Amino acid sequence: MRTMHGVVLGITAALIVVPGCSLYINDVLGRADDDVIGGAGEGEGEGEGEGEGEGEGEVVDDNNPACEADERLLLVRDDEVDALQVYDLGNGAMVRRFPQGSVANVNIDNDDSVALQNGWGASDVALGGDNRLFVVGDRFLYQFQRSTLLQQPITGRQQVVLENFGSTDHVEVINNTVVTFGANIRQLPANAAVGENATVLHQGDTYLGTTAFAIDGTRFVAASAAYGYVVIGADGSNPPTVRAFHDEEADSDRIHSFGSGSPPKGIAFDAATRTLLLGDRDRVIIMSADDSFLFPATDDDDYIIPGATDVDVSAIAARGGFAYVLLTRGIDNLIKLDLSLRPPQAVAIGTVDVDSFGRDMTVGCRRVVVASFDKVVAVDRVSLDAAGNLAVRDVRKVRIVQRAELGLAGDVR
Repeated sequence: MRTMHGVVLGITAALIVVPGCSLYINDVLGRADDDVIGGAGEGEGEGEGEGEGEGEGEVVDDNNPACEADERLLLVRDDEVDALQVYDLGNGAMVRRFPQGSVANVNIDNDDSVALQNGWGASDVALGGDNRLFVVGDRFLYQFQRSTLLQQPITGRQQVVLENFGSTDHVEVINNTVVTFGANIRQLPANAAVGENATVLHQGDTYLGTTAFAIDGTRFVAASAAYGYVVIGADGSNPPTVRAFHDEEADSDRIHSFGSGSPPKGIAFDAATRTLLLGDRDRVIIMSADDSFLFPATDDDDYIIPGATDVDVSAIAARGGFAYVLLTRGIDNLIKLDLSLRPPQAVAIGTVDVDSFGRDMTVGCRRVVVASFDKVVAVDRVSLDAAGNLAVRDVRKVRIVQRAELGLAGDVR
């Protein structure tokens, strides 16, 4: 029996779908791409319109050939002496950028004696308000100044200890609340007082990926989990609450734990179709905002990966009515889906050279960027042709943000 838990909001706009579409690939690979739809980019771990970490953000015109000049790529690395890197994406290149007057790496300081003994690194970053950004790594939360990338004290220490043991791999900021995801979901006010501790917002699963977005004035964060997903929402200036979740381990035909040491489980939201996409084994499961993100009772609308056998979906990014699905295999490991159809249909297939070890993915106005253990690879968003790479190791997270959102010192046009 499938179980759906949670409190849901009414989301009234209608989602138009095309019923009765069969799965196919080869017949549609040559179709024209009309996916340059205006609007801020969204993808795995990215905010749809989350400007300044909290606001609605600026509208991005994907039809503008120079749109990449206003994007910045953030790389989060499992390396405490070079944890966060920023890259320009203009002119088809990926060029590292530092704050004005600095060429120093982002170094994480930690005054926890156990961390000093065992080593630690970074795994995710989220932009907050008031010129702040937040980084999580291992069981710790850190705060930095966005304009200078200099670490700042948080609750009176170098770090907030989130867990005594275990790993916290993801962070988002929603309504001035920092929300972290690991063995459970914790929250901490962004302006937390000295000595304040994070509290548990939701627990009961292992959380593997996040995506942030906004719908009709409500901000959301959705997280993939070992056996499902959780959706958190916040209206106006209210604190976040759990709106929906599914954690039924008995759904073994559609929900699988990837197991210890396996890649994360992809999740993304597409604003154009108002759909939440959850990656699993051999499939992508579709939930609709207009159905309050309910877990679908049947697999009629699931995208089933043709010919796949125990292939995990390790990352998803979405933008403008299309999804980009990264698989744990060496070739034909990137599938582009048209989300306007039910079930979604593949319109392009490509190979991203990450040796089946892709860890994260994000999509901008021109490129899809994939991170692996020893490189970062970009492909063209329309054609999936190669569009650049970086020889950077130990990348855990990639995010594309707007230049104005990040506000790096000296980064002006």
